[in-house]
Amino acid sequence: MANGTQYAVLGLSVVAIAIAITAITISLQNSSQTTTLQHYTGETREFWLFNSNIPDFNETTMKMPHDVYSMPIMAVFKGDTVVIHFFNTEGLGGDHHSFTISTNPYNINVELSPGQNRTITFDANTTGTFAYYCTFHKPTMRGQLIVQSPPY
Repeated sequence: MANGTQYAVLGLSVVAIAIAITAITISLQNSSQTTTLQHYTGETREFWLFNSNIPDFNETTMKMPHDVYSMPIMAVFKGDTVVIHFFNTEGLGGDHHSFTISTNPYNINVELSPGQNRTITFDANTTGTFAYYCTFHKPTMRGQLIVQSPPY
């Protein structure tokens, strides 16, 4: 009888191992199929960008402008549509401002008079870090557009 019990336990163990291996194999097949089916299609990323200034900054002493962007970094993924709502908040008689990226593939140059605004839209189709700046207020009015590889 002891041999019969041992064979029964051994048989059940073999069946349990076979079931476990089958379950793991099916799980791995399903996860690899899911991973290969996912593809990042991009999203619309919106930013509101204003001119601003450094408080208590003496332009005469420092010999550079006090102007800065309200957002020094914009991060998106490759494949995203980038929408920038750019505002020049200067009053009548104030400074002009620009949003400029002078490197390929983006090459954007939008200039605004005081009180104007404009929406800039483009596809983030190249990864990397791209400097943006105001052509009227270098070196202080600048930022970075960071285009990262898609998350999946």
